[in-house]
Amino acid sequence: MDLSAALVFVADGTTAAAAAFNAAWLCAHWLGSAAPVRRLATATLALVNAGVAVQATFAQALFTAHRLGWPLAPWFEPAPWLAARAPLLAGTLLLSLLILRRVK
Repeated sequence: MDLSAALVFVADGTTAAAAAFNAAWLCAHWLGSAAPVRRLATATLALVNAGVAVQATFAQALFTAHRLGWPLAPWFEPAPWLAARAPLLAGTLLLSLLILRRVK
């Protein structure tokens, strides 16, 4: 593996691990000590971080498949493509709703 591929692997892996850690901590906080007014914000941040973790994992899998010469067409089918983006989309939309609720 060359240095640039190793850097991609480290970047995606670190992103996925940090986002998964953040999501887990936020979920634990939501279940435990989060004030009721903060629960929706905590859940939103957990969902956004879960989406980031999924995106980083998907990107790494796609990069690895490309580097190993595996077929790439399955990665671009609607089902895996949308599944990889659904958590981040949900978190982003929820965050937008929180912002709009405050703006009114």
